[in-house]
Amino acid sequence: MDDARHEPDVSIIIVNYNSGEFLKHCLDSIFLQIHVNYQVIVYDNASSDDSLSLVQNYFTDSFPLTLIQGDENLGFSRANNLAVQNANGRLLHFLNPDVVVNDNLNRDYQDIIQSGTEGIWVTSLVDQEGKLLKNKHIVPRLRNYINRLFQKNNVAYWNIGASVMMNRSVFEKIHGWNESTFMYSEDLELFYQAYLQKIPITYLDTRIVHAGKGSTQHRWSELERAEVIEESFYKFFQRHQATWEYYLIRPVMLFYILFNEPDQFLMHFTIFCKRIVKRTG
Repeated sequence: MDDARHEPDVSIIIVNYNSGEFLKHCLDSIFLQIHVNYQVIVYDNASSDDSLSLVQNYFTDSFPLTLIQGDENLGFSRANNLAVQNANGRLLHFLNPDVVVNDNLNRDYQDIIQSGTEGIWVTSLVDQEGKLLKNKHIVPRLRNYINRLFQKNNVAYWNIGASVMMNRSVFEKIHGWNESTFMYSEDLELFYQAYLQKIPITYLDTRIVHAGKGSTQHRWSELERAEVIEESFYKFFQRHQATWEYYLIRPVMLFYILFNEPDQFLMHFTIFCKRIVKRTG
């Protein structure tokens, strides 16, 4: 391997858990499309499928790839934070295994590094048919909703963590990915911390394909997945000593689900009611 690879400009970090062929497609796209000086770190959360065997050809000196095999599933945040300990790049790019990149990222990497600015950068996401996915959501804090009405230049947004870049210095400022939840609210927490510390968020024009649910579809049913999301969402408010806001804001969000995803409403409403019963029981 070229010595220059030991000091890459970009560290692409992928957390894998039973991602199957998604991981192969992701790595194929990186090695075919990315030409800047980079490294790839795959942290495997003790996968039990064949995802690693499908990419064994890449685990050689011919590719700038490091594999870290965990003994247990530590979740998204903990795995990312451990992977960073092995990263040498000035720019960290956290990428889901169910993502396929294209060569437009080369320009983005170069522009970000040459600018010398600190921040977080988010790529646009499209589905496998090329339809743009919603990837910008308001942080669900009461004060933030008020700001949206009266101070539109002071609103916190969060983005799906499928393709997020940041300087190493920013990663350290926000203390990495929050490990208090197993998965799902970690991207909400990361962007909220960036907002609180006034770290700028830049939205890139580059669009990359995100299949979605690359590993969780093999692990949980829709109901189980919804329950995990709800628990993570609740813990977000707990961390900020605002559980009362959860019970105020969540019903409003349920009305949104009712009108926009009516087939999902009953499931989410039932989960919310169970939490109320658990709290008052």
